[in-house]
Amino acid sequence: MEVNPLIPIGEKIKVDKSKIENLLPNKLLDDLPQSINGVIVDYKMTDGMGIGYVLMTENNKKIWIFQTELNQKTKKDYRINDTNESNTSKNNDIILEKYRVYYKINGNRSIKTIANPINLTKWFIFTLKDIF
Repeated sequence: MEVNPLIPIGEKIKVDKSKIENLLPNKLLDDLPQSINGVIVDYKMTDGMGIGYVLMTENNKKIWIFQTELNQKTKKDYRINDTNESNTSKNNDIILEKYRVYYKINGNRSIKTIANPINLTKWFIFTLKDIF
């Protein structure tokens, strides 16, 4: 599995404004030039699916971007590959398969055994002890 490297903090990068127009408020977009230059000041993690960059622009605006929003020259300079969704899902399947737990079901699963009033009462008592 190939992992894209993170651009180090303090590096100067360029961002395409066209890739972030739908993500930022209009008030902030109006203050930004078409080609945004800035310095990475921090990283920010999303809901576990990716790491973004906190960027301080030349006109002292702080924005949050992802690797997909970088311009092509910056991606080339830092050897960042564009990952497609199919490749990511394959990698996730490999990881999930490695940690999958298989349970062996003990006992009889026939409807007569499950619906037996004695077994239902035992199950009910067993379940209630976790609640109370």
